[in-house]
Amino acid sequence: MHYAYIRVSSVDQHVERQKEALSASGFEIDKIYLEQASAKNINRPQLKEMLKQVRTGDTIIVHSIDRLCRNMMDMCALTLRLRQQGITLIFLKERLTFSAGEGTPMQELQLHMMSAFSQFERALIRERQAEGISAKKLRGERTGRPPADINKLPQIDALRAKGIKLKLACDNVGLGVSTYYKLRHLLKNRGIPQR
Repeated sequence: MHYAYIRVSSVDQHVERQKEALSASGFEIDKIYLEQASAKNINRPQLKEMLKQVRTGDTIIVHSIDRLCRNMMDMCALTLRLRQQGITLIFLKERLTFSAGEGTPMQELQLHMMSAFSQFERALIRERQAEGISAKKLRGERTGRPPADINKLPQIDALRAKGIKLKLACDNVGLGVSTYYKLRHLLKNRGIPQR
């Protein structure tokens, strides 16, 4: 069987580029695992599910190394594990194929170098994020999520009075259920009367 693993970090990223590369590869894909998560570790639901499904003789096709892992140790361990299980791993962008069993010294070198660059890129991203947050703090700007709008509580209460369930009422006004309860708890602790 041929499995494809597609990963995007956020909803802003599109899977189309990865799907197009898979189509152009000429492989007949039996199942695609699509993940929306960071690659900072390999603890991802779709990746775990795929790793449970693959069997000796199967092939996993990934658009590029950084779609699978950004950590060199994770990448090397995962690649070794798959090869020992008799599974072939193909990275389309890098044109690397790691066949079941032992890899060549050149393949090992390429994998280590590409994984190291991917890990380095991840470290640069973290560094830029920290610099951006520090710069915002120095300018007196807010960092993190915007504060929850307490003015949405009466809207939710009005919807609930009409018999609408809490989850749907919260969705309608753009407030999470847990945030609703946190705001209610905050009001109660401050002694502010509630409906």
